[in-house]
Amino acid sequence: MVEIRSHNHASELISLSGSYLERHESENNLPIGLVYKLAEAPHYYGFKSPLLLSILEDEKVVGVAIMTPPRRIILSKIDTEFLVAMRQLVHHLRGINTRLPGVVGPAAEAQAFSDCWIEEIFSESARVAMQMRVFEARKVVDMSLPPGRLRLARPDDHLLMAKWIAKFSEEIREPVDLEGAKNHAERSIKGQELYIWDDGVPVSIAKESRPTRNGTTINTVYTPPEHRNKGYATSCVWSLTQKMLMDRYSFCSLYTDLSNPTSNSIYTKIGYVPVGDALVFDFRSDSGLGSKI
Repeated sequence: MVEIRSHNHASELISLSGSYLERHESENNLPIGLVYKLAEAPHYYGFKSPLLLSILEDEKVVGVAIMTPPRRIILSKIDTEFLVAMRQLVHHLRGINTRLPGVVGPAAEAQAFSDCWIEEIFSESARVAMQMRVFEARKVVDMSLPPGRLRLARPDDHLLMAKWIAKFSEEIREPVDLEGAKNHAERSIKGQELYIWDDGVPVSIAKESRPTRNGTTINTVYTPPEHRNKGYATSCVWSLTQKMLMDRYSFCSLYTDLSNPTSNSIYTKIGYVPVGDALVFDFRSDSGLGSKI
């Protein structure tokens, strides 16, 4: 029998379900990284209480679902029959009157959840917002790099980093306003998470994010148009990946948008290998109004 167990604090979820999540650490890097961050800083993603759910079958953890309102619900890999687990999860969410803008997770799990959600809520429809692939690197391939060096972003880079984060957010179709981008840049600089490839001036960025027990994630890879096609993004990601692997991590992971073949080819040249696919769904009302992402 499938049961949904709610947690008041991220540390409770880690205690019960952390070892399950770490069985597929790269593919579960998003829910693991989020729950670790929430354990340290419960309001890091906003002042609304997060939804922290373990999915159990006969008292054995078979999955996790996390939501930081108003964002989409996030699924881990599910280690049981998808439709049974997703129907129970949807039933639980409906029982506590949860409104969802969408879902993100491993492809089969996200598809099953989306189907169950729309089956339950006749007034909504779903659309695929993005098809993604999860990659993992445990070593980097030797390669020549263009001029420049990797460095941490500094406080005096703040405004430029905010502008680039806002542009990056537009390109991935999850726009933020400049104030939100400034806050993101400030946190990332203070946390020593944001890195710049500097060729006399900043030309590309990448961010280290969501560290787990054995690995970490690289995201927010952005090069402004005037600096593209010069190998800067490749150099930035290669150097940051190498740094993370040399510092203390066994692997680095990242998500790519499958509609962007350029980025996918860049990462495979660096040494990243695919470990799974993921889907992002947006839920929409019959009125045609888009949900908040």
